[in-house]
Amino acid sequence: MKTKGKRSVKEVLQAYCFIAPFVIFGGIFMVYPICNQFIRSMFNTKWGGKTVFVGLENYIEIFTDPIYLKAIGNTLLFVIIAVPALILLGLFIAGSIFDKHPIYVSTVRICLYIPTIVSMVVMSTIWRFMLDSQSGLIKYFANLFGIGTVDLLAGATSAKIIIIVILIIVNLGQCVLLYLAQMIGISKDLMDACRVDGGSRWHLFRYILIPLSKPTTVLVFITDTSLVLKVYVVIQLLTSGGPNYATSTMMYRLYEDAFVNYDIGVASAMGVLMFVVTLVLISLRFIAEKKEY
Repeated sequence: MKTKGKRSVKEVLQAYCFIAPFVIFGGIFMVYPICNQFIRSMFNTKWGGKTVFVGLENYIEIFTDPIYLKAIGNTLLFVIIAVPALILLGLFIAGSIFDKHPIYVSTVRICLYIPTIVSMVVMSTIWRFMLDSQSGLIKYFANLFGIGTVDLLAGATSAKIIIIVILIIVNLGQCVLLYLAQMIGISKDLMDACRVDGGSRWHLFRYILIPLSKPTTVLVFITDTSLVLKVYVVIQLLTSGGPNYATSTMMYRLYEDAFVNYDIGVASAMGVLMFVVTLVLISLRFIAEKKEY
């Protein structure tokens, strides 16, 4: 019994030794920055100026300033539209090709994944080249067909639609890849049983592919929500938050406050708010998942 007890203690110590590096690095690079960000958000800190404790004034400024409110609304709009669209398109494309010839599946997978691995700066530059109102490809073809000058980035609605389309194109490849990995591993017996019972492709989607892909859907929701909330480069290079702050987001405002206006306190408050929004959205998804079961 003593030997057994000593062995169990030794195993426990070994387990703690294995997880210790992850706990330590997680505390240093995740927990500490979050706590430090929250503390900084309670101060009025500017480069070259005095640090003054202001309590919740930075948060009050965010929720009372129309520019910040517009940035929060735009961010939530992008998440509400882009993330469900990515999930639905990922499910549809993966479910349509997962049982096709391997060469066909690989070709589609590579074509969809190329925008994901290409730098966002490169992607934004390409889109800027196409959408530029002075020398862009769209202007060229518009003049060619006699449509006249087309400046899609000048309108608030069209600029938002373009940002959403770019977000979907850039992140779709990863979604399809994850769903394909899940669906390829589904037992063929279930699919054969569906076909024998006279089930159509729609029944295969509804009763087999979608229910068995729920863990992947949760993963896609978490990763894509995080990516869309942090969108910055495409907005900086295409619209600079315009027109009239129509495409300004929380991440864009955070960068502007921190590195243009040098207002670290408000930037930290925005960072904390982004963390809370992400946490709430992901928590709601997990709550909905539990209710389904």
